[in-house]
Amino acid sequence: RDIGHTATETLLATPGPTHPNTTSLLPSRWRGAAAVAAAAVGVALASSSSSVEPGPWETGLSAAEVPWPAAFPLTATHLARLDETPDTRFYARPRINVQHVDESAIAALQELYAQELPRGGAVLDLMSSWTSHLAEGRGRDRADGHFARVSGLGAHAEELRANPALHDYHAHDINADPRLPMYADESFDAVVCSVSVDYLADPLPVFREIHRVLKPGGPALFTWSNRMFPTKAIAAWREASEPA
Repeated sequence: RDIGHTATETLLATPGPTHPNTTSLLPSRWRGAAAVAAAAVGVALASSSSSVEPGPWETGLSAAEVPWPAAFPLTATHLARLDETPDTRFYARPRINVQHVDESAIAALQELYAQELPRGGAVLDLMSSWTSHLAEGRGRDRADGHFARVSGLGAHAEELRANPALHDYHAHDINADPRLPMYADESFDAVVCSVSVDYLADPLPVFREIHRVLKPGGPALFTWSNRMFPTKAIAAWREASEPA
């Protein structure tokens, strides 16, 4: 659903507040890892001619109504990046206090997370940085006690160390190794991934891990923006359309 639109950017989220459990909304063939992958990526796929099929946000359909493909639709061509060098090289310099989305988008993220994330729960902030985009008194600072645990996994230890929301963190190149052995099965009540899903070069193994560490029925919230590091975003994202 569209949760924030300005002249310069669109911030979208799947699932919305009326659909917190992605795996229960989709056809049985998509439940589990594939269900979460499909919900996150949608159907904004770039074809060889750069034409784009409409995404769920363009059709007005809910996740349960989207005609999901029978197999994971992204090919190696869709997942290609302009810069295939290790992400650790690109993210070698910390970007502390650099906001990757504008104030309206940040407010929309804070509102979404305040509505959807369970108070007192354990939350995994995947592809995290120096901020988790949580509202004041709603987890922005771990000292506020809103969550029992917020664990961050991201590319740069210095950025994660500067994030006041995190109770613990792991610096980990998820594109080099999608496995998350540092987390036990069903150890999180919710998973969030803020404006970063477009950088996953091989998303399906990552979503399988998300499904493993997420408690049954827990929400996995993915948000994205039309702002990006274009050399590191996958081709399907760079060439996809956005709502008018």
